[in-house]
Amino acid sequence: MNNNRSLITQTTGHKSLKASIVSMIFIVSIALLSSCERRPLEVYYENLVTVKVELDWLDHFGMRPNGMVMLVYDENDTLIKQPTITNDVDMQMLDLTVGTYKLVFVNNPEENTTAFQRLGNHFDSAMRAEELRGHNYQSWETMAYDQAPEDIGAAVDTIQITQDMVETHMRFIDYRERNSITSDTALYVFHEVPDPMTVTLFIKAKVKRWQSVKAIEANISGMADGFYISRIDRTEEKSTLLLDEWKMYRYGAEADSMGIITAEIASFGLPHGKELLSERDSTDNVLTFHFTLTDDEVQDCSFNVGKEIRYITPTGREAQIRNRQDLHDLKLELDLSETAIMPPKPPTRAGTGFDAEVAEWEEGGVIDMGGF
Repeated sequence: MNNNRSLITQTTGHKSLKASIVSMIFIVSIALLSSCERRPLEVYYENLVTVKVELDWLDHFGMRPNGMVMLVYDENDTLIKQPTITNDVDMQMLDLTVGTYKLVFVNNPEENTTAFQRLGNHFDSAMRAEELRGHNYQSWETMAYDQAPEDIGAAVDTIQITQDMVETHMRFIDYRERNSITSDTALYVFHEVPDPMTVTLFIKAKVKRWQSVKAIEANISGMADGFYISRIDRTEEKSTLLLDEWKMYRYGAEADSMGIITAEIASFGLPHGKELLSERDSTDNVLTFHFTLTDDEVQDCSFNVGKEIRYITPTGREAQIRNRQDLHDLKLELDLSETAIMPPKPPTRAGTGFDAEVAEWEEGGVIDMGGF
C-alpha cells in the first residue's frame, strides 16, 4: 500500500514539473513576441492634393517662351522645391499637402540680359538686368551700362490647400506599398496669366542743323534695374541704359533746318517709388547725348528729364492687358532746338554722313542714325 502511494506521489510530482516547464515556455514566448518590432496593422494615409496649373502666355504676354522657371514657396516665404527650368510652359502638375503656397512662373532668360537673384526667399527674389561692360566710345569708356532686357513675363499667385480639400478624396494604401504608388487624389486646376514685366521707352527730340550730325549715341540714367518677382514691383535700384539705335526725321536742306531724332528701348520702367510724377525730381533721370559730327568732332550734352517722362495710356485691347500704371510704356519728348545746336558745318560724303543733294524731301523723311 505504501509502495503504491509512493508511486502515485512520484507520478504526480513529474506531472507538476512538466506543467511548470510548459508554463515557462509559454511566458518566454509571450515575452519574445512582445519584444519583436511589428509592422502596423493600419493602412498608410497619403494626404496630398494634386494641383494642375495652366498658364496662358499669349493673353497678356503675347508670346509663348521657350523655357520657364517655376518657384514654389511655403507660408514662411521659404523655397521648398529647387527652381525648376522646364520647356512645359503651358501646364505644370504639383502634389501639395495642407498649407499656403506662393507660386511663381517666369520665362527663362535666353539672351543673358537678365539674371535671377536671391531666389531662396520669396519676398527678396528678383530679376535684374545684367551690366554691359567694356563700352569704349571715347569719353564714355570708363562707364558701365545695363543692357536692354529681353521680354520678360511673370505670373505670381498664392494658393491654399485646406484639410477639406485633402479629406474629400482620402486615399488609403497598403503600408508596404506606400513608396511605390504615386498620388491620384483630387485634381484642382489654377489658371494663370503672366504679365509683361518689360516696357518700352520711346524718346523723341527736336534738334537744329541736323546736317552736321554723322551719328548719335545716348544713355539715360535712373531707370529701374529689375523687378521683385513676388511683388511685381520695380526695384528701387537704378540703372543706365545705352541708346545706340537712332532715327532722324528731317525737313528741308537748309543749314538751320530742324530734325526729329527718335529712339526706343526695352526697360523695366521707372524705379519703385517713382511711378507718380509728384514723386520724381528732374535729376532722377539724366539723358546724355554723344553726337559725332560730320568732321568727326564730338559734342556731348546732358539734360535732366526726370519730370518729363510720361506713361502712355493704353487703349483697346492693350488697356485690358496692362492694368497697372507701372506696366505701361513710357515716352519722353524734348525740344532741344535751342539747347543742342549743331555748328553750321557743311555735310561731307565720307562715312555715314548725310548728303543733302541725295536725301532731300519736301515733306520730310527718315534716316537711320545707328551707332558707329
